[in-house]
Amino acid sequence: MKKLLLLSVLVTGLSAQAQEFWGERATGFTTASTGVNEIRYVDGNVVWVTGYDGSGGGAQFRVFSKSGDGGETWTPGPITLGSTDLGIGSLSPVSSSVAWVAAFPNATTVQGGIWKTENGGTSWTKQPSASFNTGTDSFTNIVYFWDSNVGVSAGDPASGYFEIYTTLNGGANWTRVPSSNIPAPLDGEYGYTRIFEVAGTNTIWLGTNKGRLLRSSDRGVTWSIWQTPNTDFGDADLGASFTFQNETEGLMIGKDFTQYTTSNGGQTWSEAQFPDGTIRNGDVTYVPGYPNFLISIGEDALDGVRGSSYSSDNGASWVDLGEPIDAVSAVEFFDATHGLASGFTASAAEGGIYKWLSDVNEFLATVDFQSTKAITASPNPTTGILEIAGKNIANVTAFDILGKQVVNTNYTAMDKVTLNLSAFNSGIYMVKVSNNAGAVSTIKVVKQ
Repeated sequence: MKKLLLLSVLVTGLSAQAQEFWGERATGFTTASTGVNEIRYVDGNVVWVTGYDGSGGGAQFRVFSKSGDGGETWTPGPITLGSTDLGIGSLSPVSSSVAWVAAFPNATTVQGGIWKTENGGTSWTKQPSASFNTGTDSFTNIVYFWDSNVGVSAGDPASGYFEIYTTLNGGANWTRVPSSNIPAPLDGEYGYTRIFEVAGTNTIWLGTNKGRLLRSSDRGVTWSIWQTPNTDFGDADLGASFTFQNETEGLMIGKDFTQYTTSNGGQTWSEAQFPDGTIRNGDVTYVPGYPNFLISIGEDALDGVRGSSYSSDNGASWVDLGEPIDAVSAVEFFDATHGLASGFTASAAEGGIYKWLSDVNEFLATVDFQSTKAITASPNPTTGILEIAGKNIANVTAFDILGKQVVNTNYTAMDKVTLNLSAFNSGIYMVKVSNNAGAVSTIKVVKQ
């Protein structure tokens, strides 16, 4: 898989679109190297994030930051839970004032659970009925609220089955989901903090260390569990990130850059064969309201450089956005113009998060040109003469297997051009076609 992937990386950059896509903003965290590990939108303006120790020291940070202007400016604060032996598993806000956190124990002397703030994070109160203390193996992983009343919280198996609670009144009362509603865990199986996904109006997925997905389509009341091609979602080398654009269609990218898609909610997955472009192995997300449009962050497969890429065809091809993003933890979009990606704090006034500065509609405006229906190259394979058809073609360049440019020809808004590859060696060539509006499409051509 990687051989063709590396060829594509050489020629699918976004140089034709000379604009800035991300702008770094200060989260306000005062400790240098504080990373952002979770991004939660309430709406296009209100968004909360949690911080973690990005220095590699392993300290437990209990901090959040909040923006009221879509991520332009931020106000940080502590998550005060009454013990320094508690860590933050996940965060779920529903307004600028109300949010919940899942907290896990780092010592046997404390109990994890769910805490709520109703004053914007000034104070946090434990909700005792989500006890997460059924057994000594109890460990709180995530919390998520669909609205101010309906929520779910989940942890590792305790007393023989996954410890999951639901609430219908904002967490004033939590009820543990009975074991009969949850498939049994495998031997040694457990969940992870923050490794979950929500899509549609009722569906949530949780990833485990066995590469399985717990799925509920009724807001946590009943659950199914399915094995994925991944072996451990949280492993630093073997893990994977996953995202869903609705209740059935999803995508997963492994740390080894292997990519899979599902069309049945995660029951089965199909491996993508040789996806083109700069695929990344950090976090990935669909952009709500734009089918099959994805943004990913993380390292690339060529040399491990961190950055971001986009796909407008559900991961069949990826285009490098050409800008550095120094973290891999989280990327999240609320809509076409509101997106954020994790970073690291340099100081209280510098760094920590990347704000999306563009508009997904600008990409979709070029999709027709970039699609295989709009740009054709024939015959392919070819013995020499290649006819390229499209709309308003302005430039054609071709690269050999080593990335060396062998053709660079300009045109005046032509809909059909001819390329002569007769003098070149047999092999694979990447042909990049640009139109007069700056849109770019890349086609793999085999020269016989």
